Amino acid sequence: MAFLIMVLLSLIILILSLCLSSFHHLPKFHHNRQDYIDLLQNILSGQADYDQWNSIIHLPIRHDFELEKIRQQCVQIEALHYLGHPTQLGKPEGMFTAKGLLELEVILKEMQSNIETDT
Repeated sequence: MAFLIMVLLSLIILILSLCLSSFHHLPKFHHNRQDYIDLLQNILSGQADYDQWNSIIHLPIRHDFELEKIRQQCVQIEALHYLGHPTQLGKPEGMFTAKGLLELEVILKEMQSNIETDT
């Protein structure tokens, strides 16, 4: 009988601790400026596909207002210039129109210059 009480008490403590610890974790998807720079470089060089683009660009950013504005610009570029074709390695023109690639390049250069001036 004492054994069953001990097992039940241990189980209750384990479940309670798991429930409480699940509320105290950092967001799993917390992208930063370097993630965006890496993504844009990979898109422009043809080294990223739509899944990589989607996993970063389509997640709202609540911790950095300026980065959220950049994300919204990228979403707008996608809406206007995404071709819907899979990217072949080294050929970025399969995913976006030439104008879309130029707009992404402008965003990338602006982000890189902002990082250089911050350091």
